[in-house]
Amino acid sequence: MTEKKWMLEYYGGAVGMKITAVGVSEDGFPFLVGKKGGETYRLEVSMDEEGNGPGFLFGLPMPQHEEVVK
Repeated sequence: MTEKKWMLEYYGGAVGMKITAVGVSEDGFPFLVGKKGGETYRLEVSMDEEGNGPGFLFGLPMPQHEEVVK
């Protein structure tokens, strides 16, 4: 199986999920909570497969805040 095919199959598991919550873990990883078929999933956003650090999810509307406090 090619890497691209594997990625499409893996990320395809999110198709049809309903996002019910968002959060940030104690380690700083953003996550989405999704429900699908009676199951609940926690989707963490990481910079790579090894979880070497938090990542960024592109494409969402940007909040209209003047300042962001870290």
